[in-house]
Amino acid sequence: MGSNILEERMLEDTLLLFQGGKATDLTAAQGVNLIDGWLMALQGDPNIGQVEGQLNQLREALQNPQPNEATIKSLLLSLADETQTAAEGPNAEGTWTGKLESLSKILRHFGSSI
Repeated sequence: MGSNILEERMLEDTLLLFQGGKATDLTAAQGVNLIDGWLMALQGDPNIGQVEGQLNQLREALQNPQPNEATIKSLLLSLADETQTAAEGPNAEGTWTGKLESLSKILRHFGSSI
């Protein structure tokens, strides 16, 4: 991660959303829009195959008329793990490391609160 300006913008926007306390007010449709933004930002990044798959699964789960909370929780916690791994990886650099760690903690907290 951190290879393009769109990724950087999505990370900033996502952190602001979750840190601003507005994430608990997110509708499923808004969550899908956020995921779509991430999928667009990460397009072409060779290191995100598993993350892309999990984002697509989360997108599908949120679009279900009766979302399965256990599935959503599991996917959020898995994404938190992937984000933490990216933050600790050999390609993590500068402010990206701290921001990815923050995102990992936020995803873990959000997933645990479902």
